[in-house]
Amino acid sequence: MPVALQQPLVLVCAADNNYAMPLAVTIRSAIANFRSDCPVALYILDGGISQTNKRKITRSLDSKQVEINWTRLDDTLFTNLPLYSHLTISSYYRLCIPEVVPKHFDKAIYLDSDLVVIGDLEQLWNIDIGDNYVLAVQDDHQLYMSLAHSWKTYQELGISPDAKYFNSGVLVIDLKKWRSENIGIKVLEYIKRGNLLNDQDGLNLVLAGKWGELHPQWNQMPRIYDYPSWQESPFTEEVYNELLHQPYIVHYTTIPKPWYAGLRHESTHPKKDLFFQYLDMTAWAGWRDTLIRRVSRKFLKFALVNKSKL
Repeated sequence: MPVALQQPLVLVCAADNNYAMPLAVTIRSAIANFRSDCPVALYILDGGISQTNKRKITRSLDSKQVEINWTRLDDTLFTNLPLYSHLTISSYYRLCIPEVVPKHFDKAIYLDSDLVVIGDLEQLWNIDIGDNYVLAVQDDHQLYMSLAHSWKTYQELGISPDAKYFNSGVLVIDLKKWRSENIGIKVLEYIKRGNLLNDQDGLNLVLAGKWGELHPQWNQMPRIYDYPSWQESPFTEEVYNELLHQPYIVHYTTIPKPWYAGLRHESTHPKKDLFFQYLDMTAWAGWRDTLIRRVSRKFLKFALVNKSKL
């Protein structure tokens, strides 16, 4: 009898050219710690990554286990949406995941491009979604809906102030449910009406009461390092210690990012070196944000600003 083909793990990331290098680190770390021999179907939602950087990302993986699928989305879908320095159009791409991933796949893992995976994604993949539309980790700053930027909008729609608010940087998505109810379109419509700052606010609105909570080890955010002890944290002692000392994914949500050293500020994240450990496994091995690069970046920004005034 013929042996049934293994179903691949479906992994989705999104980035523009500015995030090509961190994207390579995210994917490389995920594959380096993936213990299964099952194939990985990788979908990269391309916000304008150069051909040179695409080749470097491909070289960084160097794995026959991974099939890379590049998808360029139509940015006109995202007109009239809030944009600012760290919220680019590519940040909204995750809303289109169910349309990008082929219909015969019912589940996908989405990862932001500013994180490092040090756990085995097969374990995350095998967590039962149940009746939920998505699995995610509670945000570390906006813990509850009442603390979110868009609380007034949530309140008007009858959402409980005590409902937990999730971070959208690591998601396990039930694609079938998202497709059947056009979750991405609903989020975009709410954002375009105003009163929502970003897609994360929109996802929390549309998926209120429809998401399941992952252990925070699957999305360790920096605030855990601000608590003097577990008693001052929102966690039990056991969860606090697991999150602090044994994260499966380290998410660099704060600014500056580990790879960016500004003229005045550098990242002080306790696990900053972890980023460079995996960076040196990619085609960007040895890259560091030197003083020359920082000065050149500052000069280029100054030149562009002055050119726009002419």
